[in-house]
Amino acid sequence: METNLFRYIWQKSRSEQIVVLLIILASIPFYWASFDVPKRIVNDAIQGGAFKDGKTAATLLDFSLHLPGFLGGGNILAFEGFQVGQLGLLLGLSLYFLLLVLINGAFKYVINLRKGILGERMLRRMRYDLFGQLMRFRPEEIRSVKPAEVASMIKDEVEPIGGFVGDAFIQPVFLLSQALTALVFIMAQSVWLGSIALSIVIAQAIIIPILRREQLRLGRQRQIASRQLAGRIGEIVDAGPTIQGHGATVYVQSDIAGRLGHLFDIRYALYKRKFAVKFLNNLLAQITPFFFYAVGGYFALQGRLDIGQLVAVIAAYRDLPPPIKELIDWDQQRNDVTIKYEQVINQFNPDETLVLDEDDGVARLPDTGEVRLDSIQMLDNRGQPLLSPLSLQLPRPGVVAVIGPPGGARDVFGRILGRQIMSYSGKVLIDRANLARFSVERASHLIGYAGQDVEIINGTLRDNILLPLRRRRPSMKPDGKVSSEEHRRFIEAVRSGNTPLSFAADWTDYEGAGVADADALEEHIKEVLHVLGCDEDVYELGLDGKVVLPLDQPVIERITEARRVVTAELARSKLAGLVETFDPERYNNNATIAENLIFGARKGSRFANETLLTEPYARALMQAEALIEPLVEVGGRIVSTVVEIFEGLPVGHALFERYTFGTTFDLERLNNLAAILSKHDMRTPLDPETERDLLALALGYIEPKHRLNLLDDALRRRLLRARASFKQHLPADAAADVDFYDPQRAVDGASIRDNLLFGRIGFGIADANRKVAEIMRTALSRGGLDAALYRVGLNTDCGIRGRFLPTRLKLAIPLAQALIKGPQIAVLDPSALLATTSRAADIIGRLREHCAGMTLFLLLGDASLAKDITPRVVFSGPSGMIEDDEAEVDDRPEGEAAAPPPAVSEGVEARP
Repeated sequence: METNLFRYIWQKSRSEQIVVLLIILASIPFYWASFDVPKRIVNDAIQGGAFKDGKTAATLLDFSLHLPGFLGGGNILAFEGFQVGQLGLLLGLSLYFLLLVLINGAFKYVINLRKGILGERMLRRMRYDLFGQLMRFRPEEIRSVKPAEVASMIKDEVEPIGGFVGDAFIQPVFLLSQALTALVFIMAQSVWLGSIALSIVIAQAIIIPILRREQLRLGRQRQIASRQLAGRIGEIVDAGPTIQGHGATVYVQSDIAGRLGHLFDIRYALYKRKFAVKFLNNLLAQITPFFFYAVGGYFALQGRLDIGQLVAVIAAYRDLPPPIKELIDWDQQRNDVTIKYEQVINQFNPDETLVLDEDDGVARLPDTGEVRLDSIQMLDNRGQPLLSPLSLQLPRPGVVAVIGPPGGARDVFGRILGRQIMSYSGKVLIDRANLARFSVERASHLIGYAGQDVEIINGTLRDNILLPLRRRRPSMKPDGKVSSEEHRRFIEAVRSGNTPLSFAADWTDYEGAGVADADALEEHIKEVLHVLGCDEDVYELGLDGKVVLPLDQPVIERITEARRVVTAELARSKLAGLVETFDPERYNNNATIAENLIFGARKGSRFANETLLTEPYARALMQAEALIEPLVEVGGRIVSTVVEIFEGLPVGHALFERYTFGTTFDLERLNNLAAILSKHDMRTPLDPETERDLLALALGYIEPKHRLNLLDDALRRRLLRARASFKQHLPADAAADVDFYDPQRAVDGASIRDNLLFGRIGFGIADANRKVAEIMRTALSRGGLDAALYRVGLNTDCGIRGRFLPTRLKLAIPLAQALIKGPQIAVLDPSALLATTSRAADIIGRLREHCAGMTLFLLLGDASLAKDITPRVVFSGPSGMIEDDEAEVDDRPEGEAAAPPPAVSEGVEARP
């Protein structure tokens, strides 16, 4: 990017700057006239200067053109004006002055509006350019930057720079035009008064910037300290769970407190300097009227200056300090934002950047070729080898096994081939083309890489898997009529230097994936996930997807029909006892107390367990049914029992998972509740917060799961009465928050699993979930809903960093991304995924079959999975040895015959 701020602004906004500058030039005559009219009002209208020598009328608004000497001189009368008396002249000149005020105000409005729009456009452009520059960083440079700092620079630090853009050229011209107009007008009335004003202005222009240098230095320190604080907070947030686990929260809080204190000291010194400069500036501005009144009054008494001129000078000077002050402020702002811009640009201008796009698109490689490694080597920042020199030549396509422990040379080797590292020595040649010189677009089309790192964007499972295919630029020609809002957004994007391509358009590269349309692409996704052994996980996600009404009647009928099929199949296979169905007249022992009370799908947070006691209707109902006291007692017994069970257990123990009650309470909160209950006097009520938390725990209780023997038949009967009352008296404004269970229809807001089972699977029954899931899959398949179920699974939200996904599916996403785009070279590390299954060999077999036409590099930790793959690159430490009878370790010049045994580079061994 351009390193000089003013050159950057002029290059990107030249035409708009010129338009505003022309408007400023057009405003100067009207601004001058607004100074001259008050003098005429005082001298001609009020003092009667226009009616001397017995004149009874004066000419108002006459207009003539004065020709220069080379055109012959003389005047051309354009308008004779109006003949008016003294009162008419006074009113006419006053109205003329009011008109000039309005005209000058309109000029200021237009200039400021266009400045603001220009600044916002340039701010948008600058942020876009910085983000685009970030995308040109080499992969290791992207990883080395702190996300919080980069986000802070793009979002916050360029904000004042963008605000200055509209002022960069326009503001000094505008302010100078106002100041010079006022100063020249004062000089025209009195040279002495003009000289005084000029002297004060020069003093301000010299003294104030000198005093503000310290402000600039402190401002730079503040910016750096703020950026470091943001980066440190980002680091602590990323490591938050670890810090909590080690009890180091107070330590890191002291670090943040020290940084905040340092930032406070800088800001305190900055404020002292800032207001001292402001005081001096105001003093110089306010002392000038003293000279005007004293010297100007003296001249008026001497007859060297008339009263009208003195009034006009004072009025003109009223408009002189503000532009001078703003000019000084502009100069300080210029220095400040120039420094900020240079600091930001230095972070976004690395020594080497990547080329993003190809001019003519990306052509596929020939079906056959070679991959050649010429003495590739990687060192860490201490000069220690991460990968010893390695040379290798392999035919393409083919399969290569790369064996080694995770985190070592194996991973470095994979990242180099996947172009995730570029700071290595040597060359990687693909059909004699240097991989390091590939554009980002070409490399991403040809190479699919999946390593140990799992990066999941916020979106659905489908969005994440198809991310590599979001590369086909949509057409800018609209398919139909374009709305005025869309047209405006398009024009603004072009004016701001942003891409006008709509994010909502279809960016999917169907051709690159080898499919014809969206339906075929969905089958392709299913095939890829089957290769990775994760297709059943997607169906499981689909079963947990919500049914959202309204749905088409045929879909509702198929869901209810599938429910009947599930019930019949459970009965036929003698598995009916696995599921306890929802019955309005019976308490469901495998559902929570809250589910039994509400007996429906909750579609919002109104009736959530944590806040049910504070919801007016629910609280009134539980009070009427005398449920609050017994449920709070159940919650108290849960606390005392669970705290006793957890005592001495390490964090992450299996019992923590079992004794969850649908709340977000941690062990610390449970211990606090236990301490409160141990000190509580039973004769006094609990505080509202404790009562609420205990009730929330009780509402998540399930007798067969938790087995604390806290429910008796009397409490169950009371809950059933409350269930009937809850449904019968539900307020109209809460009807949209609950959909009650009904065996004859689909339940809005409930999961597909709940709609099919219409009950709860019994706890403590071995393999019950798997058996019931198979029956549900069969029922959906018979009803023609299995494809819809898969789509629901693909449309599941992944959550932040994939926290809503099962572990196996989370680990499969990078592999699926690498395979979905159909690369010609695939560099895959399935080790983490293979560790989650007992069928690792089957996945490897399917991977090899799926990648039959590719060059596949399999990065593995278990050598037994690659025993039939040749060649194999086996790493032990930074050095590797190549096991192959056919592949060459190639160090010979082009055209030279191969030696019988393969040549070996330093640090590399070869064995047959």
